[in-house]
Amino acid sequence: MKKVLVLITIVLAAAVALSAAAGCGGNGEDSSAKITFTDDSGRKIVLAGPVDRVVSLAPSNTEIVFWLGAEDKLVGVTDFCDYPAAAKKKPKIGDFATPNIEKISEADPQVVLATGGLQDSVVKSLEGLGINVIAFDPTTVEGVLEDIRRTARVLGIEDEASGKLDDLKKRADDVREKAEGLDERKLFFEVYNQPLTTAGKDTLIDSMVGDAGALNTGAAAGGGFPQFSVEQLFNDDPYAYVAIKGSMQDPQDVSSRPGYDRLTAVKDGRVYVVDDNIFVRSGPRIVDGLEALAMIVHPEVFGEYEGGEN
Repeated sequence: MKKVLVLITIVLAAAVALSAAAGCGGNGEDSSAKITFTDDSGRKIVLAGPVDRVVSLAPSNTEIVFWLGAEDKLVGVTDFCDYPAAAKKKPKIGDFATPNIEKISEADPQVVLATGGLQDSVVKSLEGLGINVIAFDPTTVEGVLEDIRRTARVLGIEDEASGKLDDLKKRADDVREKAEGLDERKLFFEVYNQPLTTAGKDTLIDSMVGDAGALNTGAAAGGGFPQFSVEQLFNDDPYAYVAIKGSMQDPQDVSSRPGYDRLTAVKDGRVYVVDDNIFVRSGPRIVDGLEALAMIVHPEVFGEYEGGEN
């Protein structure tokens, strides 16, 4: 009987050991902690688990990490990462377009949070050094919220952040639900004034304009950020005109430009100069931008917008 009991004990112990090995991927790593998803550039991301050392290559990514309350995990940011104010005190790794690869490597990050477009070559260089890189480049508000959730997961704080994320999503959903079925009033969105440049189709701004219940007249000029003719602007005669103001662009007095007094938006006082950060930085404040657009094009539903100059 004792031999039988010993044999059973050995078998059970072996079964538990095999089960534990399977749960750890067979190599001592806990597979249940693995983080896997596809980033905005279409690259499959596989991390062994949450990370504690992060370098951010975009102001939007830096803002996300701070908003999540995980700024202690930031070991490097760009010279342009200025929000919140505490971000300016973080170690710098260079500018946005050409960050310093050596400084990034010296920061010894477990993950680098990058973006698309201009940083494609940087991403490849960092991957060549064996550094994990995640590219965030959303083109919809839902995409922004998903990237914030992914960041929380990567940082190991998804559960703690779920309440804040749900509140942010509810605000965005409320705008879309109220805007559904409203007349699509024309809106022109200026991202640069010399030459006149707008937000085209398949951009985050284009998506926000649509979510707010408006028609983005700039979408007719193509994708990305195309130049736009003043003649076409006059022909479209938008209900509202929005121009962003920031470090790279100051539209000044839009209404005083030659010929602009012909525009309905100018005649009716619906020209707004707004902070660029709530429209071009794909972080949590993007919902502020969405709500602002909704008030601009449908004040009878959302209330008057008072955040910009007009």
